[in-house]
Amino acid sequence: MKMYFYQAVLFISFLFVSHTSFAEPVLAIKATIYKLPNKITIDSQIDKTLESLKPSHQPQLLASLNKSALIEIGNDAQLTALEVKSNEDGSYFNATMKLKEKVGGQWESITSFMPHIPDGQTVYFSRTFTDSVWVIKLTGKRYESIELGQESFK
Repeated sequence: MKMYFYQAVLFISFLFVSHTSFAEPVLAIKATIYKLPNKITIDSQIDKTLESLKPSHQPQLLASLNKSALIEIGNDAQLTALEVKSNEDGSYFNATMKLKEKVGGQWESITSFMPHIPDGQTVYFSRTFTDSVWVIKLTGKRYESIELGQESFK
């Protein structure tokens, strides 16, 4: 009887170890993008301000660790690109926001970079156009598998 018990435990352990060894860790990226009127001031109470507003976009994606992920929003005249890349173990990620605007038929751009953002931390980017302020609330969280990363989006 003990032998069957030990064999069952060994078999279950083998299945568990083999399943987790094939799991690929990922970075789940959640961006919430708001378009605010210029009259709203961005300050230390930004979370409270954003609670009452409806986001204009909420892209979510999974990225392999140490690989870049890109979110682009815009049109032929203005473009916002948000690039996120984690380090090899997913303990932190870097984020870059690129703002592009066509002026006189030529693209002009501004880049903002935030390095070494700890896993799970939320950061904010903002940009101002003539009539509004765009705020991007960005969170990156490491998960042990694609399935767990996908579940975090629910």
